[in-house]
Amino acid sequence: MMKIFVPVIVTIMIMSCNGNRGASGSEEQQNNSSVPRTLSDSLYKTAMEGHDIGMAKMGEIARYRKLVKQKTDSVADLKNKATLQPPLDSALQGLTHAEELMNRWMQDFDPDKAGNTEAEKVDYYRNEKEKIDTVNAYIFKSIEMAKQLVNE
Repeated sequence: MMKIFVPVIVTIMIMSCNGNRGASGSEEQQNNSSVPRTLSDSLYKTAMEGHDIGMAKMGEIARYRKLVKQKTDSVADLKNKATLQPPLDSALQGLTHAEELMNRWMQDFDPDKAGNTEAEKVDYYRNEKEKIDTVNAYIFKSIEMAKQLVNE
């Protein structure tokens, strides 16, 4: 009796495991939170993508801040310091401000403040998307300015 019972149990377990794979895969896709279902979900996702784009530039900002500081130190001994120093100072301030803007956006961004209705969420995430786009534009502009000065 045991000789028949063990293979039957093993066969049932194998069949039940294989049967659940297909169902859980489609169920997983249906419940996947990364797939936007509403306009507010889409706006939230685009705001977070904007955040990711800006954050990817934080290392570059740090690198250019260091390079601009090095160039500032090397210009200190030159005779034409008066013409070279202001653009370098401006570039350094721009890079610092860009980093501060990103940090402020991250600190202020709070999905719990989005509201309860779809309309409130849409307004909140649309506004946050616009803010992060502005931050990213400033980040890219400050990096480009520093890049031009450092590569001169």
